[in-house]
Amino acid sequence: MIRIFSVLILLISNSFADIQIRKQNDLFCYDGDTCYVIYEGKKDKVRLLDLDTPEISNPKCEKEYILGIEARDYINHLISEGKRIEFETEYNRDFFGRILSYIIIDGENVSKLMVSHSLGVLYDKNNKKDWCE
Repeated sequence: MIRIFSVLILLISNSFADIQIRKQNDLFCYDGDTCYVIYEGKKDKVRLLDLDTPEISNPKCEKEYILGIEARDYINHLISEGKRIEFETEYNRDFFGRILSYIIIDGENVSKLMVSHSLGVLYDKNNKKDWCE
């Protein structure tokens, strides 16, 4: 019984991270798939898993920029209105050093919400969406 309990605690500690959302320049998230956090007492960033949203910093066209702002505003609104914000991660990092994580707000997977509202697509490393079409 003790062994089962220990395994359960280990699984829970790996899937629900000790990460806290933070604001930078009055925003919780820079864009639709990158958010500001505190991890291990330091400022850090999270890259949402299974999500790709339009670019804000280097958009290919005006349409992509506008869609990127919409995605950013939507996720920031979700976070500001959320009662419970959780991070599900294995603490892996992407090429840019961001922690790869799911964000769950009030029991809802944010990546899935963004896709269902046409503010992002399922991330596919080999097939980047052209937001200018």
